[in-house]
Amino acid sequence: MIEWLDDVWSRTHVVQIVEGGEDGGPLPGRTVLAELRDSASVDAARTLTTTGRFTHDVCRCHGGPTVVLRDVAGQVLACASLHGHGSVSWERSRFRNDLVMAEPAALPLFLAGQGVPDQLTTFLAPLADLLDLHEGHEQFRPAGEAGERRLTDHGVPDVLRPVLTTVTGRQAGDLSAEQVDGIRRMLAATTPAPVERAAILLSWLGRLSIPAEALWGEGVLVRQLLADLHRSDVVRAASGTQTGHVAMGVVNLAMHTVDDGTLAKAVGPTLRRLFLSASVADGAR
Repeated sequence: MIEWLDDVWSRTHVVQIVEGGEDGGPLPGRTVLAELRDSASVDAARTLTTTGRFTHDVCRCHGGPTVVLRDVAGQVLACASLHGHGSVSWERSRFRNDLVMAEPAALPLFLAGQGVPDQLTTFLAPLADLLDLHEGHEQFRPAGEAGERRLTDHGVPDVLRPVLTTVTGRQAGDLSAEQVDGIRRMLAATTPAPVERAAILLSWLGRLSIPAEALWGEGVLVRQLLADLHRSDVVRAASGTQTGHVAMGVVNLAMHTVDDGTLAKAVGPTLRRLFLSASVADGAR
């Protein structure tokens, strides 16, 4: 298989990233998400999708999107579907041998930089595992004293805790526009610097349990507070505060907004470090 990969890549002139996985239908009918033509991008795609270890097995999902290699005449040389976080399957029906990438964070970040949408969202589950953010029996933060410790754990600023202890985490996502605006003003009064405020909000968002609290409860409130900030301030906060929780906050935000690649670029170094460290630790065990 390695010899086959060397051969098809040596003849590759264009790399396309197309919509869909193994069940996506004929290639000609699929939407092209990105097209790589310059040698640097083609070489990067080759390295990222062929460096790692083979599992001698395949996962059960259909995967997606799909990497398509074309020669100088435009003919298809090979295809590979991307599976989950950090796995690629070259000609799965033929070889049945998934490859676990050596640097799992690198490919989705590279693809995001090439304009492929929704690449940061692939980090949601692995980051939840890494940061131990999966919800337990209690999906939402309770109101009152019982939920006060959760607000502290989430890094919620002191000035906002008296207001938020009066509502549950679920109710925090249903506050009126006037209530949200009042919370926004309180936060801005104590933290006037927008980049600092963005860092606080991203970290808060990235500490919420997955999925209910982060996506439908208190996460709704935090995203509303972030929406008031200029994207450049959010990007500066993401690149300047390189923690796992800020990275998760960026991933959460990216799931609910359009990213032109700037968020992925800002949080890329953090995600690479986190998952490279995790893969090294797994190897040591």
